Amino acid sequence: MEATVADVDTTPTQPRKDYKSRPGALIWFFQKSRDRWKSKHQNLKAKVKGFRNQVAAVTKSREQWRAKAESAGEQVTALETEIAALRAEIAALEEKKKRTREVAR
Repeated sequence: MEATVADVDTTPTQPRKDYKSRPGALIWFFQKSRDRWKSKHQNLKAKVKGFRNQVAAVTKSREQWRAKAESAGEQVTALETEIAALRAEIAALEEKKKRTREVAR
């Protein structure tokens, strides 16, 4: 039951019986088919890499903009607090002026 090398025909020049086309045409067709799917795969792989890079860049940019927006929000809050304090100070000064005018009369 052992298969020997003599039992198996290993000559590559003998065409397969189930193909009706000549071997040269089949070789050309299969090589062209292989080249097409390889090219398609490489193009898709490059697209995926480009999309991954784009996602990374957008994520990084979004984080930078978020940080800028948060710092701007904090700055707005601080300035609003300062404005409120200055308005209170102005109101106190105006009240003081009114009192000094009333006393002077």
